[in-house]
Amino acid sequence: MTHNPNSSHSFHRSQSADLTQPQPRVLLTAHSSNTLPSMSVSGSFHRTVESARHLRDSFSSVIRGIEPLVETARTVNAEVSSFLNRPQSESNLSRPPGNDDGSFVINLHVPPTPRETEATEEINIEDVGNFLNNPTNNTDNNNTDDQERMQTVIEAQECLKVLLKYVPFILILLAKAVYDYHEGIFILIILFVTFAHSNSAVKKEAIKRQRRSISTLSLELVYIFVCLVFIHYVFEDDLHNFNIVLNLVLIRTFTHPLSVWNLLWIVLITDFVLKLFTVSIKILITMLPGAVLEFKKRGKVYLFIEAVSQLYRSIAAIQPWLYYLLESYQGPEKIVAVFLSAFYMISKGTDLMSRMKLLKTAFFKVLQNVSIGSSPSKDQIQTAGDHCPICHDEYDSPVLLQCRHIFCESCVTTWFDREQTCPLCRAKIVDDPAWRDGSTSYFMQLF
Repeated sequence: MTHNPNSSHSFHRSQSADLTQPQPRVLLTAHSSNTLPSMSVSGSFHRTVESARHLRDSFSSVIRGIEPLVETARTVNAEVSSFLNRPQSESNLSRPPGNDDGSFVINLHVPPTPRETEATEEINIEDVGNFLNNPTNNTDNNNTDDQERMQTVIEAQECLKVLLKYVPFILILLAKAVYDYHEGIFILIILFVTFAHSNSAVKKEAIKRQRRSISTLSLELVYIFVCLVFIHYVFEDDLHNFNIVLNLVLIRTFTHPLSVWNLLWIVLITDFVLKLFTVSIKILITMLPGAVLEFKKRGKVYLFIEAVSQLYRSIAAIQPWLYYLLESYQGPEKIVAVFLSAFYMISKGTDLMSRMKLLKTAFFKVLQNVSIGSSPSKDQIQTAGDHCPICHDEYDSPVLLQCRHIFCESCVTTWFDREQTCPLCRAKIVDDPAWRDGSTSYFMQLF
């Protein structure tokens, strides 16, 4: 039976005519066996999707290949633009050596600016490479730092919670201590207020010199005396038979071993009493007339009195401490007390040496009669003006400093009792003026 081509064509036309709905695309394939072409719908769909994906990948790879070229073109364009905008004196035109035909060589490489060079030198190439190769490691490091900070905050909060739990108990202990030792605390407050007030009054009156107030200084002396008498007779029981006069001359008698609180109490009260006596002596020096003790020398006297006071207060603490250490142990344990006493004296030696050094310096300054400057000539006085820059009055015993500035001798010595530099140019003229203004140290000698 032979194959009729016309009949096959009519069969396909009739079949396509019966289709009333849209049908998927049919792929007609020819076979060598002269059979009817077969339809492959699903295979054609998959090939179309794969073709589109391949086309997309090809387009992306082309774009990635073009990007370096575009960046290079932009860079070259920027370099050419900067080269054309530069003056001809700064351009990179150069004539090849041995070439006289008028040709030039254009160097399009633009040297970096100093700021760009410094920025480039500050960049660590290894760090940049590590960041580009391992970006996740940098993120992990940042996360680790954040976690450590959070952990620190959490630990601090936990510690704060624990401390807050103990706050009520600490307040209870403080309240009990205040109630048990309220009279002793009151004594210390009175002594401190008296010392601070009198010390401030001496400093204010010492700077006035001729205009000092004798009545104010006298009231301060009465205030100190009344305070000491009041404390001695009203709180005699709390002072544990503390005799002010005997303690001042370092004559003490202990009838029983001292506790650590009794030791600190005796040392602290003795230190405050000696401070008040030091301030009283400085008040008497300030009240002296200028004819007895010149005002320009009083700063050295104040320094000497303070040096003696600090050394004496340091020595006054030795006896109670040695008694406390030696009487704390009995029998075979006495060797421990001896060793502790030896260590105390060794550590105390440094403090005593510093006090003695200060006393030596102050003593030699009192003996020296060295002027802080020289006497200026008339021409120098006329050049500087006829009035002192400090008191704005006519010169009284003018002094020419090393910095070539002129002042009244009394004015500038008062200034140098508190400062080291010239009032005008701030040049250093004298040494440390500590304690030359009539002040007394607030340091409490507890050991």
